[in-house]
Amino acid sequence: MEPFLFVFGLSIFTLEVMETLFGIYSKGTKRKLLKFIGVESKDPYMKYKEIAFFKELFANFKPMKCLEYGCGTSTPYYMDHLPVGASWYSVEHHKGWFEKISAQIQRPNLHLDFVDIEGNEPKGPKDDVYAGLPKQNAPFDFILVDGIRRENCTELAHQFLSENGLVVVHDSNRVQYHEHIKKFKYWFILQDFRKSAGGLGLASNHVDVRQLVDLNAHAKLWKKDTAISNLFKFKYLMGKKSKPFKLEKSS
Repeated sequence: MEPFLFVFGLSIFTLEVMETLFGIYSKGTKRKLLKFIGVESKDPYMKYKEIAFFKELFANFKPMKCLEYGCGTSTPYYMDHLPVGASWYSVEHHKGWFEKISAQIQRPNLHLDFVDIEGNEPKGPKDDVYAGLPKQNAPFDFILVDGIRRENCTELAHQFLSENGLVVVHDSNRVQYHEHIKKFKYWFILQDFRKSAGGLGLASNHVDVRQLVDLNAHAKLWKKDTAISNLFKFKYLMGKKSKPFKLEKSS
């Protein structure tokens, strides 16, 4: 269960931040309870601080043509925050999952593509059939990298983005993605207490992505959330090193 019940005793937080933390923890706890009784949430299955990030980003950036590597039940959630007339393309490599999502989500502005990767063992982006498939529909204003082979997908985003397009790499707590994100002119990477999941990297060659969201506010929230999560995971009792919050951005 999320540690929101303990927040009241921590006087170091301002009321504004506490209410924000309480909001994301209460929503997360509610989602877990609903799942326990067999009710699946329609929200993207990521931390609510990440969902808040995407909502603000879409509200400010308003992309009209979007690409998603790795479709899911959260796909319609993202689409609901796009401008009228926007289109969403999604690429999926898992046949069973692709068929399930195709049956569940049917929208005229959604384009789902299955990519058979059997026998394809790319040495780089150029021979990756999964990462390279969207070329036929490029350019895109927005690319969400949230599937397999994220390094190759991020590299090809340079070619697939429109002039003022941007790319988001989910699970950027994984440090192996960082060098690829940092090849763009403008970028930032938000990392929290998780090591193998979570975290967001945002990049563009022509748009200063640092100005698209209130980065200071998000960083403040992520930092407090990381401190609380590290504390209540009791890693220090097991002799494990906590992973601190970290924000990196282009100069």
